[in-house]
Amino acid sequence: MRLSPVSLAAVPTGELAALATAMCWSATGLFFAEAARRIGALRVNLLRLPLALGLLSLALVATGASFTSLDRTSTLYLAASGVVGLVIGDLALFEAMRRIGPRLSFLIMSLAPISASVAGLLLLDEQPGRLALLGIAVTLGGVVWVVGEPHGGERRGAHGAVGVALAVVGAVCQGFGLVLAKLGMTGGVPPLAATWVRMGTATAVIWALTGLAGRARGLAVADATRRAWLPIVGGAFFGPFVGVWLSLVAAHLTDVGIAATIMATTPVLVIPILMLTERYRPTVRALVGTAVTVAGVALLFAS
Repeated sequence: MRLSPVSLAAVPTGELAALATAMCWSATGLFFAEAARRIGALRVNLLRLPLALGLLSLALVATGASFTSLDRTSTLYLAASGVVGLVIGDLALFEAMRRIGPRLSFLIMSLAPISASVAGLLLLDEQPGRLALLGIAVTLGGVVWVVGEPHGGERRGAHGAVGVALAVVGAVCQGFGLVLAKLGMTGGVPPLAATWVRMGTATAVIWALTGLAGRARGLAVADATRRAWLPIVGGAFFGPFVGVWLSLVAAHLTDVGIAATIMATTPVLVIPILMLTERYRPTVRALVGTAVTVAGVALLFAS
């Protein structure tokens, strides 16, 4: 059975790409957590971007995607998006997790879709309809309910106020970085080429910052790669390669606020993975929050 152009146009491709992004990020978090246990978070952070850049380069060759539609303005927007989202935003989030723990950090990161929606309204004139706004509210409510569940053995980091501030910075940068990326694709730049520019800029900047800070010495990158190559490759594949690529596809095809909200469901989507890999038994609160999140995402697909 062949689909007509009308039925194809009705497929919510951007929303599907955002959901696939959240699934990829659910997997990459587990890979990078294992890699960080083996070689430390700094080495993981430095290795993931150049590895993803290499995979993106192979994808560019394989698909024949080109940079011909890139002009100076698009390149500047995409480069700024890479610095804001993949460097400042990620570094702020990683440091926040070190200071206040992952639960509270991801709870605050639920602000990212709000940041994306506000930036999208101001810079792209994107105004989600009432059903979409309801879907955003319901989805974020479900995510906050799941992530906000207290854990008895959780350690509280020192410097809590600084950690909270860094998590807020991370959330704002992720939302704003997605909007900058969409601005960089307005001239017809393919999402794959746009992802390459973002990743290339972020790789150069983060390695330059590491060198200027004097932290590049003694990293023993070759030894670290040998000890954790499988989780690093798996995390780089699902995260900064496929995940970031799909996130730009989503931002390109739908409102950034909607895309960012669906992508924020990662903490909920990781629950079934933990049930399979770590025999995690979800609480009633987690199950209720998951059901609410699914209902919210359904509203976004219907909007």
